[in-house]
Amino acid sequence: MRQYSLMIVDDEELARRHILQDISWETLGVGPLYEAADGEAALEKIPKLRPDIVILDIRMPKLDGIGVLERLPEYGCRPQVIALSSYSDFEAARKMLSSGIVVEYLLKPASEDQLFEAVYKCIEKIEEKNAYAKVQTQPEPEAEEELPESASAEGGRESTGAARTALIRAVKQYMEEHYAEKLTLAAVAETIPVNASYLSKIFSEVEHMGFADYLCQIRMRHAKELLMNYTLRIYEIAGMVGYQDVKHFMKTFKKHEGKSKDCTIFEWRIFGYNN
Repeated sequence: MRQYSLMIVDDEELARRHILQDISWETLGVGPLYEAADGEAALEKIPKLRPDIVILDIRMPKLDGIGVLERLPEYGCRPQVIALSSYSDFEAARKMLSSGIVVEYLLKPASEDQLFEAVYKCIEKIEEKNAYAKVQTQPEPEAEEELPESASAEGGRESTGAARTALIRAVKQYMEEHYAEKLTLAAVAETIPVNASYLSKIFSEVEHMGFADYLCQIRMRHAKELLMNYTLRIYEIAGMVGYQDVKHFMKTFKKHEGKSKDCTIFEWRIFGYNN
């Protein structure tokens, strides 16, 4: 998993310590972590360290956050920026958001969830840019091999309707019991046991969806239940429902459970359960 470097620029040492030490950035694939105590120090470090993401305080001595943003292009640097302020300075917020670099504007003290979500948004933007660049040179995908028309040696003769139903019932039961594990169709097929290609074909015919989609439904159902326990962090829930990559979990949840493209997992936690 690619790591995304992050720098916190804030003249308050306690604020820097909190962001650097109290938040589990490694679960989001964030690191290494850097810091700067004012805008001038930031401009010295950013061109050398090239952080992917910068959490930038607006009000600082020597050089403020707006000054940093204005001078960054001189150094050929365009990190994704999260702006922080202790004031409801909406004019400053408008300027910073219109810069095209600032992804999010947060009032201090920002909560861990707010910071986590803002950094996740930055990562999404970085990955979107990278994906777009790859599309320009990506070759045409090869045609997928067709599934065998008949069951393999393990499957023997074509199953009757009752046998097929029993097979899929057993598979679904296994998925319900092991959804939190690293579960693949091949692993389930080996456990049953039955040929994986045959199982894929039968599962799609009986359930009218693929194995992966059905597994995702199970995981999202359990994730929604766990989200109502506000003592659990997002990355903890991700691991509990079978996702080692918390970014992938958040993207999947947003795709399947978001009421709109702007409904994040954090917003769903607050509003979505009753909608």
